[in-house]
Amino acid sequence: MGDNIQLGGETAGSEGTTVASPLLVFTFVLAFCSIVYELLLGQTLSAFLGNTVLRYSVTIGLYMFSMGIGALIAGPALLRSPVLSLQVVEIVLALLGLLSVPLVFLLDAAGLPVLLLSLVAHGMIIVIGVLTGLELPLLIEIQTDVDHAASRTLGVDYLGAFAGTIAFALWFYPQLGIVATAVFTAICNAVVGLMLPLYVRSVKPDIALSRGLLHIQGGVLAVLVMALIFYPVLEEYFIGLYIGH
Repeated sequence: MGDNIQLGGETAGSEGTTVASPLLVFTFVLAFCSIVYELLLGQTLSAFLGNTVLRYSVTIGLYMFSMGIGALIAGPALLRSPVLSLQVVEIVLALLGLLSVPLVFLLDAAGLPVLLLSLVAHGMIIVIGVLTGLELPLLIEIQTDVDHAASRTLGVDYLGAFAGTIAFALWFYPQLGIVATAVFTAICNAVVGLMLPLYVRSVKPDIALSRGLLHIQGGVLAVLVMALIFYPVLEEYFIGLYIGH
């Protein structure tokens, strides 16, 4: 990539040594969101299937395994246009973040056998993990001309995941509950997806496609904001399903 990449108003060329703070903030937020999604699914599965230790152990294990798969499949086709690829990833993650936990409630209420319910839920865990694994190579590729981009991106990613686990245990789950937490986290994902091209101006000649993805992400964000506004109604509905199961 011979052209310079503009990061939030700073130019990082071959001699550049700094990583613009917005991209590191995005990395932190995305790692935060991904681990919260997994913890939400682990908690939801433990509520429906019991054995909390097993559910969390399998969830985190599958998550780490899937992240590795995601990193491995981040090939030239995706890395050729890292910003566009990352925009698509964030759209899918925001939708999964919104739908994953409610889907478990709905499938259980529909009388889906425990085995199939478990397969669907663990399938979502794997998909979220794979997409999270794709994020890191794409974030690093965006900063290909920046010194120490890989180590800084990895370091901030780990910090974001740690912050997500603490926030989930101490605030999200006890204070907001799983429905509001899922919606709020998905909103964070969607906001990053919308802001990414504004700070990383390296989407030429795919600017039209990038703008199209921004419109889709904007629509997703609008749905998420509506869900957050009406989350008490949604929460009451899903609690009713759980009590009735």
